[in-house]
Amino acid sequence: MTNRWSKWVVPILGLILGLLIAAAELAQHASPAEAFLGFAIVAAYALAILLLQSRSETVSLLSGLPVDERWASINQRALASAAQIIAAVLLGAFIIVEFGGGDAMPYAAMAAIFGVAYLGSMMWYRWRS
Repeated sequence: MTNRWSKWVVPILGLILGLLIAAAELAQHASPAEAFLGFAIVAAYALAILLLQSRSETVSLLSGLPVDERWASINQRALASAAQIIAAVLLGAFIIVEFGGGDAMPYAAMAAIFGVAYLGSMMWYRWRS
């Protein structure tokens, strides 16, 4: 997704997330100042991404727009490493909680979602290639 609208995806999602955070704060009876602070932090991040993504390779990568093949490769390897770590942590948490006598279903559900997402992605990319 490298068309002219690509640079707007992360900032727009950031603003939407900021509004949702503010609404959640207000729903929990927080003060308007606390709700605004929650929105302002996320909105400032979204604005910084928008303003700096064409000037910085790192910020461009954070916004989902790899600058060149080297950064695209680094991004792909980092995402693969993060997925492997998340899978290992979910499995470890499941085992620890299951044998500790707690409720391991949240970890089992997250591991199942991870597995379905992985298999679905594999089928999608195989079909597209």
